[in-house]
Amino acid sequence: MKYTAEGLRDTLLSMIEEMGNHPERYAKNPGKDFTRRRSLTLPALMKLILTMDEKSVWKGLLGYFGNEIDTPSAGAFVQQRKKLLPRAFSELFHRFTDALDAPKRFRGYRLLAVDGTSLKSTSYPEDADAYRPGTERQHGWNLYHINALYDLENGIYTDALVQKEHTKNEDAALCEMAGRSAIPEPVILLADRGYEAYNSFARLEQRGWKYLIRLKDRNRTYAYGITLPDQPEFDFPVRVTLGRLTVRQLERRGIPVPEAYCRLPNQVPFDDLEPGSAGFYLFSARIVRLLLHDGSTETLITNLDPDQFPPDVLRSLYARRWGIETSFRQLKYTVGMVHLHSKRPELILQEIMSAFIIFNFAQAAAWGVDTTRGKSKYKRRVNFSDAVYFCCRVLRGVLFDVIRFLERNLLPCRPDRSYPRPVVAGNRISPVYVPAR
Repeated sequence: MKYTAEGLRDTLLSMIEEMGNHPERYAKNPGKDFTRRRSLTLPALMKLILTMDEKSVWKGLLGYFGNEIDTPSAGAFVQQRKKLLPRAFSELFHRFTDALDAPKRFRGYRLLAVDGTSLKSTSYPEDADAYRPGTERQHGWNLYHINALYDLENGIYTDALVQKEHTKNEDAALCEMAGRSAIPEPVILLADRGYEAYNSFARLEQRGWKYLIRLKDRNRTYAYGITLPDQPEFDFPVRVTLGRLTVRQLERRGIPVPEAYCRLPNQVPFDDLEPGSAGFYLFSARIVRLLLHDGSTETLITNLDPDQFPPDVLRSLYARRWGIETSFRQLKYTVGMVHLHSKRPELILQEIMSAFIIFNFAQAAAWGVDTTRGKSKYKRRVNFSDAVYFCCRVLRGVLFDVIRFLERNLLPCRPDRSYPRPVVAGNRISPVYVPAR
């Protein structure tokens, strides 16, 4: 299916209008909120938040209502926003994303990456789970941790989960997102260090997903109940039996101790074995250590078949994970998620999920661009900043041929080009990162 910005706009707006027919599902006070006739109805409110850019609330309202003299005030807008539950945008994100038929696969698999990124907001001490007081010379701030699943081949987010700084748990977020995923195809999940938990492995296997996760490797000689070979490169199978009881406790109960037994302490989360349980769980995987060009090593754990995915394939496959890192940069600065218009947690959640919707909208609209047109010695790609700008104009009601405009300004792909990461002091945002929408 070939998507166009106009067709995606009609799909998204029809979903918003359908939600507007049942405002009680998304209102903080059902039966009371969104019952009076106002300019800022629930659909109008959601459209406005979706297309809000870095400008002030008042200027955004003027743009949406065409500079009319009876434009609602910024105070009226904030009052209406407070009536809207954040799950309205979360539900819209999932409905819109599930309606996208992502065309690209990697060897028949949907290639997903999971990672998290932090988002700082204005100080709001009432929210203790997110508030950080700062030092004597700093103002306080609130910090949110955004967990996301990103489709590396198609360039869209399939799920997102927002946690607060002091209660964040990336393993639990991964299990929740994998458990509620509606993706019917087989999946390979890529993850960096920090996700190598037994509970995550078990949830992914029960979901039917394959995984490739990087392990912490600093002269590591022991992992997951086995001693690792003292070699710069290896592909080593792991097969251990997990349990909660110690060997002595098993012997006292007359339970035979399994071969390659590994005890999980009671404080380690594992949903399939309750603390004190006498049950067992069989875990099997591969641990692969790869030697990099600079002489360092990288250790991965995976349940992929060794014949179909030998170490050289795993090396190039894991390198694709970097796509989620660049997507976070586009989400924050190109789409403009860093430019928040509130400090209340429930209103911030509205803007976070609206940024994810705009991101997927722009990426899906760019799927129809022919990047092979014209002559160039490089492969070319869509200018994502242009895609966001044009798609937001379409959402505001300005209809034109977005595909033709995107094909006029394709960018070259230079995969071998790299730059050192700059060290930036302070929280200033470069003018290069002014939101496109």
